[in-house]
Amino acid sequence: MDEAYSEVIDAGTGMSNPMCKCGKRARILTAFTLRNFGKRFYTCGNYVNQDNRGCDYFKWIDMDICQHGKRVVSKLFDMHENLKNERAQIGTTISNEILKCKLEVAEYKVKMEVASLNFEMQLQMQKNKFNSKETKYRFALACLLILLVVIMFYPVSNANSSRLRLH
Repeated sequence: MDEAYSEVIDAGTGMSNPMCKCGKRARILTAFTLRNFGKRFYTCGNYVNQDNRGCDYFKWIDMDICQHGKRVVSKLFDMHENLKNERAQIGTTISNEILKCKLEVAEYKVKMEVASLNFEMQLQMQKNKFNSKETKYRFALACLLILLVVIMFYPVSNANSSRLRLH
């Protein structure tokens, strides 16, 4: 982490806080830098961020930490950075796995749609075959009925050989 006040905790303003150059009560912030980790300080009551610090009023509240504390803080910062990097790598891995899963689902969906279309096409072909055969059978049945009617009611030219002989 750099030496800027990239992260601060605002403890607010209190009646005992000193006045800044703007005439407002100073705010108490906590630094989270490697050099001044956890140290509280007063800043302008109009402080917004590092780029907009109001009247630039600044005064440390806490004393410096000992050398051992600085080594511990440094080690904690290193561990924090390693965890952030590891988290980013895990996030990337998870994002990649999610993307792979989405692609697999999309591929499966396309395959299912193709299979569904093939099934519908085969079903339509079977229906067409059935309808074609049904039409042929109906035609054949109609022809047979007509032939039967003709045979039964058509008079034979030979008088001796009547189809419907009644004796």
